[in-house]
Amino acid sequence: MRKRGQKFLAGSLVLGVLALTACGASEGDSGENKDKRAGENKVVNVMETSAVPSVNPITADNGASFKVVNQVFEGLYRLDKKGKPKLALAAKEPTVKNDGKTFIFDIRKDANWSDGSPVTAADFEFAWKKVVDPKTAAAYGPQMEEIVKNATQVLKGELPPSELGIKALGKKKLQIDLENPVPIFKELLTTGTFFPQKEAQLKKEGDRYGTNSDTLLSNGPFLLKNWDSTSQTFDYVKNPKYWDKKNVKADKIHVTVVKDTNAALNLYNTGKLDRVELDGDFVKQFENDKEFHKMATGRSVYMKMNQGKDGVKTDLANLNIRRGLAMAIDKTGLVDTLLANGSEPLDGDVPGGIMFSPENGKDFRKINGPLVTYDKDEAKSYFEKGLKELGKTELTLTLTAGDTSLIKKQTEFIQNQLESNLPGLTVKLKNVPTQVSFKADVTQDFELLLGGWGGDYQDPLTYLNLFLTGSPGNHTGFSNAKYDELVLGAKGKLANDLNKRFDALLEAEQILLKDNAVLIPLYQGGRAYLEKADLADYIAYPIGTENYKWLHKK
Repeated sequence: MRKRGQKFLAGSLVLGVLALTACGASEGDSGENKDKRAGENKVVNVMETSAVPSVNPITADNGASFKVVNQVFEGLYRLDKKGKPKLALAAKEPTVKNDGKTFIFDIRKDANWSDGSPVTAADFEFAWKKVVDPKTAAAYGPQMEEIVKNATQVLKGELPPSELGIKALGKKKLQIDLENPVPIFKELLTTGTFFPQKEAQLKKEGDRYGTNSDTLLSNGPFLLKNWDSTSQTFDYVKNPKYWDKKNVKADKIHVTVVKDTNAALNLYNTGKLDRVELDGDFVKQFENDKEFHKMATGRSVYMKMNQGKDGVKTDLANLNIRRGLAMAIDKTGLVDTLLANGSEPLDGDVPGGIMFSPENGKDFRKINGPLVTYDKDEAKSYFEKGLKELGKTELTLTLTAGDTSLIKKQTEFIQNQLESNLPGLTVKLKNVPTQVSFKADVTQDFELLLGGWGGDYQDPLTYLNLFLTGSPGNHTGFSNAKYDELVLGAKGKLANDLNKRFDALLEAEQILLKDNAVLIPLYQGGRAYLEKADLADYIAYPIGTENYKWLHKK
């Protein structure tokens, strides 16, 4: 088994894109009122549903952390308002050599850290080598596997990090060498794992780096202020050293952590939030409101089943038990009645409407079809067979999940479905703070765990890459040599043949779910929300995290 980092990115939050045009003050405003309102409009108020555990791009292992990373750091490219990679710290498109395997970038002369020092090629080289160093145990180290030259061998400990295919050719010139040409390379460069870091700052702060806002040295549109890992409020403040500060319109974005929808609505109605997310009955209550919006996202929501670790198997190592559990939940009832926010039942890992065949343009999800469907009779039959194989007549399992109001409702629904459709099964609920749920996943300290994945780039690989043997996103006990071959091939030797690559990913998903029932797919996430009419350019993507660079109030 390959040794990898032991942390997990739980999955970034994903939304659709909403871009509103700005308008000026009314003609009747006095100069004093204009100035006052202009000052107020420079501050935007948004919410999070959980505290942010850490803000170190190298070791970040959850969606909340990467969301902050995207606002305060930046790489060679940044997604534009439409979700396309555009030049950021790269001054121009790179010189490409060696049949598409070598890229030489010039870094912007005006790219600086928040202390005024220049962002250099050495900052990229240091950060990337730190990410793949096995001693770092970075959650996202495997992002570079089979892509950046020698990353696979470095992650395994077979080569030193110094052999990674990246080197500074000068203060502002960077060379990157790949194993093979990669069709998603630009998209990867917009994600936090590929951002630069200043070595001197990390050495100065040591383990404190990224645990509070005072330890950070950043280079993105905003500076992080008044934050540590327990903060229930914090701020993004416009970065005066940012190269493109003229296009950053908000002076400050104030963030409040709110777990309960009722509480969030109270803040929204009293002007303390400019946007609030809704679910269930709240959707029905506000669906005709002029400030109501609803959209589909690329988030795949599922439950993990812990088959065991360190050679010790659990009852969930039994395939028939897993199949029984995976087929016992009415997903339509879950999304239509409980969520009502645009979510759709999902019978696979890769969501629909996101990934398409390079040969005929057909949807990945439709091509592979339903792999794990709701069928309570089949579920009961598999479960009974599994109990018999285990020599048991009943089974008790604990479901670990977060503690927001929406997640609590979902776990109660799931508990009722499983216990009603599988006689002999008892499900105990363990709702804990989101950070505790993240940790339970990372340490594989769970039996059933409600989670999911929002993806980082528009390709099936961003979902399937998680379940490679030893992957820091796996933590299920699943290991399959053929699956590994197909997924790694899609990152490496098949990268130049897009049709074969796509077929390999289709087959990999079938092995994951149809053959092995590794997950219990639930739904493709939707998003319903209220947003103030004067809020503009709240940019979020079907795949990837929010981008506040252009966010402002009119």
